[in-house]
Amino acid sequence: MSARFVEDLKRICSALLVAAGFASVAPAHAVVIIGKWDPAFGSAFPDLGWRGEAKFFVPDACLAESGWVFNFESCSNFGMKILSAEVEFYKLSDPTNAAFQETLSFGDPSPLVASMKIEDGMLAGLYGTFDYFEPSTLPLAGGPYTEFVLFFEGDIARMGFISDPPEGHKRKGFSDPNPSEGGPPFLTFQVVPEPTSLTLLLLALASVSLALRASRPR
Repeated sequence: MSARFVEDLKRICSALLVAAGFASVAPAHAVVIIGKWDPAFGSAFPDLGWRGEAKFFVPDACLAESGWVFNFESCSNFGMKILSAEVEFYKLSDPTNAAFQETLSFGDPSPLVASMKIEDGMLAGLYGTFDYFEPSTLPLAGGPYTEFVLFFEGDIARMGFISDPPEGHKRKGFSDPNPSEGGPPFLTFQVVPEPTSLTLLLLALASVSLALRASRPR
């Protein structure tokens, strides 16, 4: 083993140890978790797909629990929130047709979370909703007089709607929990990397890069 290789290896290990040291003293933060889904709406609006993504704020202390944890419990103290969500409507039979696409944005955080389910330190379900409706203009989704609200029942996402055209009858209802196309609107969860973690990763990569550059012969 050459002396240069040994020196390179020492520099790389030193850089990684420095980054690991920073990580060990970094303060903990509450966790932001993304939930995604992609079902069909169901019989109320045939041929309508509604894929979506939402961000959930989970207090760190609650992740140490197991099972259903209520928002009023001491680990949360009403800290559980739905931060934001987006729903993309599209035509199931022609998903790439832009004329049948629309995005609804739920941008105001919602504290209306009753409980969250924790399994092995990870969000596995929740009961919560937004406290406002978002209007749609898509004919496939009821037209310009239809508004939607997004909510979560355990490990599935659902939408409620109210359609009140100036002419005709007022309609209201919900998306199907088990539509004939696409299957149930199950949520898949993943943790959003914290800014601190991303900074430490960049620091480690930069340190390794500098170590390798310093070891190159001039």
